[in-house]
Amino acid sequence: MPPATGTAGTRTVPARPAAPPAWPLRPGVVITVAALLGLGLRIFQLTRPGYLTGFTQYDDGVYIGNALRLVSGVIPYRDFAMVQPPGSMLLMVPAALVGKAFGSVSALATARILTVGADTANVVLAGLLVRHRGPLAAGVASGGYAVYPAALNASQSLFLEPWLNLFCLLGAVLLFDGDQLAGRRVPGDRRPFWAGVCFGFAAAVKIWAAVPALVAWVLCLCARRGRLAFAGGFAAGIAVPCLPFLALAPSGFGRTVFFSELVQATHGRVGANPRVADITGTIGLSSVGVNPRIWQGVTAAAVLLLFVVVAWLRARRAGVPATPLDWFALVSTIVVTGMLFSPSEWYVHYAAFAGPFLVVLLALSAARLFAPGKPRREKPGKARREKPGTPGKTPRRIRLVSVAAVFTVLAIAAMGAADGYTVTTLYPARNLSQASALIPPGACVLTDTASVTIAIDRFSTSSPGCPAVVDTVGTLIATTHGKDFVAGPGVLQADTRVWQLAFQQAEYVWLIGNNGYTGARIAWTPGLLAYFVSHFRLIGLASSFPGAGNVPRGGLYVRRG
Repeated sequence: MPPATGTAGTRTVPARPAAPPAWPLRPGVVITVAALLGLGLRIFQLTRPGYLTGFTQYDDGVYIGNALRLVSGVIPYRDFAMVQPPGSMLLMVPAALVGKAFGSVSALATARILTVGADTANVVLAGLLVRHRGPLAAGVASGGYAVYPAALNASQSLFLEPWLNLFCLLGAVLLFDGDQLAGRRVPGDRRPFWAGVCFGFAAAVKIWAAVPALVAWVLCLCARRGRLAFAGGFAAGIAVPCLPFLALAPSGFGRTVFFSELVQATHGRVGANPRVADITGTIGLSSVGVNPRIWQGVTAAAVLLLFVVVAWLRARRAGVPATPLDWFALVSTIVVTGMLFSPSEWYVHYAAFAGPFLVVLLALSAARLFAPGKPRREKPGKARREKPGTPGKTPRRIRLVSVAAVFTVLAIAAMGAADGYTVTTLYPARNLSQASALIPPGACVLTDTASVTIAIDRFSTSSPGCPAVVDTVGTLIATTHGKDFVAGPGVLQADTRVWQLAFQQAEYVWLIGNNGYTGARIAWTPGLLAYFVSHFRLIGLASSFPGAGNVPRGGLYVRRG
């Protein structure tokens, strides 16, 4: 209809096209892609021969063996030595129930699959923690963790670090609402409490989690928000899984978890070079034929530090203040990394605990580089001199340099992805088959490496009175109050007595040893060796190490007569 008299006509104006986003992808898409990448890399590890059901290393046999003993009614800390808190054992109860129904090798495979799922969830959680900062931050956090060499190494079997990271990241995601602590908008918000529960259970998996939990609690104190709820949740998270075992075995629990594990000594101290290489990801250079040196690791650490410092200084000049999440990532990275230099021993998977905090710090720093600055307030009568570039936005050259730096770091970590595949099966599959044929099902087998008996379904026994030893190294730590082999003969005698009683009850003994040295996990004495030689004979799987002094030859033995 024509317009009414005295009114102006109307016309159609085409809508202004929306400005293209600064980054082409949404955070959710970036996190999904990173999760698929991380899952693919971790599944690939399990598809290699022997990695799903074979014997690849020592630790996973201990962790799944503890759970198998528990579901069979054997109490840890009382009936057998266990130096870790009970969190990992409780997490593996579902896998142990599978093993109780279908055999211990099924429990081992289930545990490894569950660990892959847990570490893939860490990729997602790292991205979710910083997704409010944009797709670049989400990509650096989730993508960085997906290819972090130490994380890949830790996810190839049942290690504690993937589960430790899982509950620390869950706690962080619950504790922070964007950049601020949760509870700022909703009075009575219970998220700080549940964040404390997650950090507390993480400490029940490995006591290292107490360090980032303390950082989070200090932030709650400074903000005067959620401090009591977080502390109460942490106490509940660590008490609920620990108190039952403390009540059942008060002496054993306290001696092994809170004393022996904290003061344990070893044969020697590992230097700084492997620690720096594993934490910074330069261990990935080994995948291209380069043996990382200390100067390479220190240089990588210096580049990472410079990147963070430049990002924080640029944000400060632009008027962008540091948020509680920024401080949590920065302080946690510093204290966790420093803590990793304190243990005497060192393994690649230890560095995986630094991974979440490091990638989150780098992600937040990258976002701070690109954060628009606040407009400056002009003084009356004074004209502002415009600088080249768009006000309130990052200059193009800084954006390009920053992106190049971020992706250089990710490229180094991506090269390290191959490092997660370098651990080979330590025990040949043909030896496992031979042992399975020599040991009848249900026999009482005593071994210094539980992984081998689990891998051939000979861990559980139908023989009454069979020894319940699972962790040979843990038994040594518990009986020597953490002094290990540096203790004198009088202290080591306690470990010898444990094995003397165990040998008296065993039908088969399978000695694997450590790095070819059969006695590196047992305090052998002339008397213990004499008893062993007189009561057992070698029937197969003889080690190339012939034995020396008080140490017997490795292999599979059966009781004489």
